[in-house]
Formats: sequence, C-alpha cells, structure tokens
Amino acid sequence: MTYEDLKQRQSWTLEQKIDHAVIVVSSFMEKVQGKVFVSYSGGKDSLCTMDIIRRFIDRDIPAVFCNTGNEYPEVVKFVRQTDNVTIIRPEIHIRQIIEKYGFPLISKEQSQYIRQAKHTHSEKLRNIRLFGSINGIGKIAERWKFLIDAPFDVSEQCCNFLKKKPFKKFSKETGLYPVIGTMAGESRLRFQKWLKYGCNSFETKMIASYPLSIWTDDDVWAYIRKFKLPYSPIYDMGIKRTGCVVCGFGCHIKGDRRFYFLKECKPKIYEYFMQLKNNGISYREALQYCGIDFPDKIFIR
Repeated sequence: MTYEDLKQRQSWTLEQKIDHAVIVVSSFMEKVQGKVFVSYSGGKDSLCTMDIIRRFIDRDIPAVFCNTGNEYPEVVKFVRQTDNVTIIRPEIHIRQIIEKYGFPLISKEQSQYIRQAKHTHSEKLRNIRLFGSINGIGKIAERWKFLIDAPFDVSEQCCNFLKKKPFKKFSKETGLYPVIGTMAGESRLRFQKWLKYGCNSFETKMIASYPLSIWTDDDVWAYIRKFKLPYSPIYDMGIKRTGCVVCGFGCHIKGDRRFYFLKECKPKIYEYFMQLKNNGISYREALQYCGIDFPDKIFIR
C-alpha cells in the first residue's frame, strides 16, 4: 500500500466504498469466526460503521460504548437510545490521569514524544525524541520542544486508560474482536498503520477491523444522508468531532473553537475541566503556557 493507493481509493464512489467496507468486515468475521463487536463512540464514524454491519451483514452484531465520564451529555443520551449497546467504563477517572500523567495537548504522537523525552532514563530514546532517528522520524517538533521543561506534563496516556484498556478488557473477557470506525486520513499514525496492515489487522497486539480506512468525513455524512440515519444532536451545535470533552489534541490549530463552544454551551463542564491540575498547574494555566487560544486567555503585550 502507498499514499497514492489511499488517494485513489478515497476517490471511489460511496457505493464502491460501502461494498469495500462490507467485504472488509465479512473477511474479518470469517477469520475470527464471527466473534466481533462494534467499537461505538456515539459519533458519526462509529454510527456509520455499526449501520453498515447491521444493515448488510448481521443485524444482531453487538456494539460497545465506553462511558469515560468525559463525554458530551448529548452523545451519552444518544448512545442510550441505540439498540444492543453494552456500556463499559474505565477503572480510573480523567482527573486522576491528568494528575499523574499530564494534559492531553498538541497531538497524541507529540505528547507521547514530549513525555518520553522528559521522563525517560534512556539517553538513546531521549536523543531520538530531540533529534529524530536515522530516517528523521520520531522527533518532537521544534515549536513544542519547550514543553520538555514546562512546569507540568503533557501525555497521551488518557486515551490508553480511558478507552484502550477498557475495550481490551472487554475483548479478553468476551472473546470478541472490535470493528473500529477510524479512517487512515485522520492522522499520520493511522495512515502508517493502514500502510503496514491494511483494513484488517491481525499482526498487531490488538486484532481489529477498520472498514472505513479509505473513507472521508464527506463519505460518512453522505452515508448518513443516504440512509437517513439519526445522529447525535451535538453535531448540529457546531461540534465537528465528538469524543472526550477535555481532549486538547489539535486545539492549537488555527480556528479551533472547541473551548469557546464548551464555555458557552456547557459552562459547568468547562469550569470543571479548566481547574484540573498536574503538578499544581491548572488546565487553564497549561493552555495559556502553550499559547493556545481559549476563552480565558490573558493577552500579554
């Protein structure tokens, strides 16, 4: 697989992509003897994934939602209205994760690199994070290197504890394997994973199917309109991506308004998360330190 392969497949018609997704899941189910569940977030991508499976393959395939305690209320309510959904929960609260590991800022990849550079005892790993490996990858972006010496930590560990571990535990206890509605074009990490393993992954630590790998956001909305699927009203309130309310991955990108929306529409939730602390530093202070635009930012001349 190459980048050109992805672009070519992304240009397929919606009908071609639906057929492809059905083939991907059917092939996966054959390999795992039908023992699958849909990893359901209540968002548009997993909604689309679940509908494809239940509409074209097996209407009784179960879905699993992890209520992290960090979801938009509209999403949780929508999930509870969906048939055949099991709700699981993490064993640790977001407050405890931030206190121990740090804030989810910049990107999952960069926050991991910064955390490792700051805390590793391996000089080799630290050098890779500072200067890159032989082929130049694995390096902290120059603009974020100052966070290594920040008075607080940044970390990608919230995703691990709030979502990955609960789903892994569910999979182990039930013997079911996840079908996940992520797309290769969403991030460099997901693109690299698709390049290496394709849409069905049997060679990684987590065996899983990713039938929407070659889809785009426009495809998902086209599918929702085509089949007139009800979706969470949070999208009609101006939110483009659901998921953890407190997540700061991508909030540095120009034009991102997630915290403005949160303060205006969910002021109590906003205030709660802004006062969460790591090493005595609040989330509000960490955002200010990173130069991120948010409602309470103090402009210093």
